[in-house]
Amino acid sequence: MTVSVLRLPDIHERWPFPVAYNRWEDPVSAETLAWLESLSILSAAELKKYHGRINFCNFSAMTYAHFADMEQFRVACDLINLLFVVDDITDEMSAEEARRMSVISLDGLRNWEIPRPSGEHPAGEMHRSFSARLHRVASSDVLARFITNYELYLKAVVNEADERDHSVVRSSFDSYLTLRRETGAVPMCFDLLLVPDEIPERILNDARVARVERLGLDLICVGNDILSFNVEQARKATHNAVIVVMHEQGLSAQDAMDFVGRWYCQTVEEFLEAMRDVPPCDSVIIRTRVKMYFAAIANWVTSNYEWSLRSGRYFAADQDPLESGWAVPLLDIECKTEN
Repeated sequence: MTVSVLRLPDIHERWPFPVAYNRWEDPVSAETLAWLESLSILSAAELKKYHGRINFCNFSAMTYAHFADMEQFRVACDLINLLFVVDDITDEMSAEEARRMSVISLDGLRNWEIPRPSGEHPAGEMHRSFSARLHRVASSDVLARFITNYELYLKAVVNEADERDHSVVRSSFDSYLTLRRETGAVPMCFDLLLVPDEIPERILNDARVARVERLGLDLICVGNDILSFNVEQARKATHNAVIVVMHEQGLSAQDAMDFVGRWYCQTVEEFLEAMRDVPPCDSVIIRTRVKMYFAAIANWVTSNYEWSLRSGRYFAADQDPLESGWAVPLLDIECKTEN
């Protein structure tokens, strides 16, 4: 039997930022995984993957490699694991179920100081305990940005579930990106980058900073879509850039993949140019912090790409795209896969 082959684009052929790891990964990973287990929000089988190749603590060590403070890194590690839990759980929920969980989650995040209600849903307890640790390390400005972006994320998750309920495929790549920027859960991850070295709101609201954030966000989200496309098309998912382009332009999977790959590489060039355009700052210290923030966003792009390739979430252990020249067998659409 002939197996269809999908050739992935080498989207980081010219990407100049190497991967790095946080030195606190091992001790903090043990604490975060013990915390997750104590919440009883995941089954034993689901928890097992968090200890295996699909290691979200390892992803945290990459995305927050520059965090020197152990307590700050613990919050970052907790956040990444929390977001993957929310993503995995809501992927199977109807819009109404996702809406109920978003209300519970946001209440736990906002009202973390209120004594835990008897019989509280695990999602509420998870967000409540995370928020308590976040409040110990983040300033009031960072907290406000984080909670605002988290609320937007939860609304987008409900919107995505509603579209999934009705098998909706976004009509255009641009309209899909509008939703994807929110469902990707990345903006509040960027907010956390400001914990060690805060930047004044006036600078953060500058259009030049917003451009770096948006382009970095797009690279993370679409890069993930490129590498996750195979497993997502196999389970008939619709929330993926390649799938949207297939429907919008009437293209084959390969042609749509090539289109999105070209878009990604063009966006890389725009991002590298935007990183050089630092807004006027009041001091050398603030200018340095802005440059470090831009570099931390670039590191997020690197980490998302490297982890997605090697974690086992999208590719089997014997299926390294680099070794196969970026050619992978196209999964059968009836195949049961795990995202």
